[in-house]
Amino acid sequence: MAARDAEVSTAPVLPYRRAGRGPALVLVHGYLGGSAQWSAEVAQLQDGFDVIAVDLAGYGQANALTAPTAMANHARAVLATLDHLGVGRFHLLGHSMGGMVVQDLVHQAPQRVDRLVLYGTGPLGSIPGRFETMARSRERLAADGVAATARRICATWLLDQAESPAYPALADLATQASAQATEAGLWAMEGWDGRAWLPDIAVPTLVLWGEHDRSYGWSQLEQLWRGIPGASLAVVPACAHALHLERPALFQLLVREFLESARR
Repeated sequence: MAARDAEVSTAPVLPYRRAGRGPALVLVHGYLGGSAQWSAEVAQLQDGFDVIAVDLAGYGQANALTAPTAMANHARAVLATLDHLGVGRFHLLGHSMGGMVVQDLVHQAPQRVDRLVLYGTGPLGSIPGRFETMARSRERLAADGVAATARRICATWLLDQAESPAYPALADLATQASAQATEAGLWAMEGWDGRAWLPDIAVPTLVLWGEHDRSYGWSQLEQLWRGIPGASLAVVPACAHALHLERPALFQLLVREFLESARR
């Protein structure tokens, strides 16, 4: 079947990038992210999947939209966008805060998700062990402003921080977040707790983590891995929170192998 031409839309519900044909694969970015961060995944996975990368309200292409302060509302917006696109069932991948969004989405619509990838995320939004508390991030946001805060935080996502080749594009995307979303995201994460739902996640799940992640420590990933029945675990060495930018080929291989195993 011929591949779908690459498509960028800012129209219905949430903006999105879409390319390819096959089973739908929905990519959900995290705090200060956007659909643009998945450019390599859209390009490499579209030969086997209908890849749909959304921009959450307040971030990336959606920075004119008001960001919710409840994770459940981010999840509802993703579902509404998929409804508009006529996508019934799908594979689902969420990174960082997006991992919380997709856990909430699975709780809301478990019958629609085929396979789940929880990448660099955890079940508790206050993120114990994070490089700084949510309250401290809010204090520094108020003192330093959005641009400086976005650049500082996204540097922690990379093993070589601001010296990483991936940093300039990552920082540019992070600074596109609105001031309202930058603060709302911190409140949304801090007020969210998905631990009670873990035993109810019945879809095949891959927990994926970079061993030097400064945002989500091992205890958060271990809770996902041990709490979700039958979950698989992949720990990637020599990378941090944004391992899809540091080790893109390996990241894409792990995701593809996990999703395609459903067809065997």
